[in-house]
Amino acid sequence: KRTRSTTPLQALSLLNSPFLLQQSQAFAERLKHERNDVVAQVQRAFELVFQRDARDEELSSAVALVKAEGLETLCRALLNANEFLYVF
Repeated sequence: KRTRSTTPLQALSLLNSPFLLQQSQAFAERLKHERNDVVAQVQRAFELVFQRDARDEELSSAVALVKAEGLETLCRALLNANEFLYVF
C-alpha cells in the first residue's frame, strides 16, 4: 500500500500555482459557454471533474460558493479535491 506523501507546502503550491489558476479560469469559461445558469454549471463541473452527479449537499454548497466567490473559485476547489487528484 502506498503511503501518503502530500505535505502542506505541496498542497499550497498546487492551490496557488499559475498553471492551476489558468486551468481554473479556462474551466470556468467552458462551463459558462456550455450552461446558462449557476446550478447547471455546477452540475456540469461535477460531471466533468468527478464523473458523477453532485450530491444534494455538495450542490447547495457549491452553488452558494459560486454566488459568493465566482465560478472560477469553485473550479479551483474541484481541481484541488482529493477525489480528482488521487486514485483510491
